[in-house]
Amino acid sequence: MARTTMNEHCSAVILNKLPRKLGDPGKFLIPCEFSEMDECLALADLGTSINLMPFSVWKALSLPELTPTCMTLELAYRSVSKPIGIAKDVSFKVGVFHFPADFVVVDFEPDPRVPLILRRCFLKTSRALIDVHKGELTLQVLEFSNTTVSGNPTPIDDPIVSTTLPTLTSFGDNDFLLFEEADAFLGLEDDPDSPKINPFYYDPEGDILLLEAILN
Repeated sequence: MARTTMNEHCSAVILNKLPRKLGDPGKFLIPCEFSEMDECLALADLGTSINLMPFSVWKALSLPELTPTCMTLELAYRSVSKPIGIAKDVSFKVGVFHFPADFVVVDFEPDPRVPLILRRCFLKTSRALIDVHKGELTLQVLEFSNTTVSGNPTPIDDPIVSTTLPTLTSFGDNDFLLFEEADAFLGLEDDPDSPKINPFYYDPEGDILLLEAILN
């Protein structure tokens, strides 16, 4: 019987050692609490530059007067909407932390399950760490040093308080495809020692021996 020697890249594909293609994790939702209403969900949209609140929610929260704005919003289906105003420094709770945020208030009929949209700045303020595979969101608060030369406290990288929300709504049992390892396998040419590949994912010599045993 003829024996064919296969390189490590072929054996990785044949032995199905590429990462398994996983499903869409769905929307990224965060549970929020306001003092004047029950817990609700907010859509954390990394592509959004504003925090959005329906007019009905603003009225239910009995917030102070809105700040006028000349802003106009172009919605996903190309229609244009003019906000009623901006609610400044609205306090809400996520996990054990309280955050202030400015919300653009628009008169529309929201999904009662997800009435709010939080923008990128909120996730940056809360130092959010998102584990898409596990469906976990970790928020952190920075420690401050006693340096007073500039008159302002100096942040230190290590957080003194953190909280993890173990189940982000709508992730469910779905998974997430990690493209980097698959692209590295498929993109390599003749360099088996490339740092692009984590050596944990394949054992060239062991794979070839296993293939030889199967072929024989």
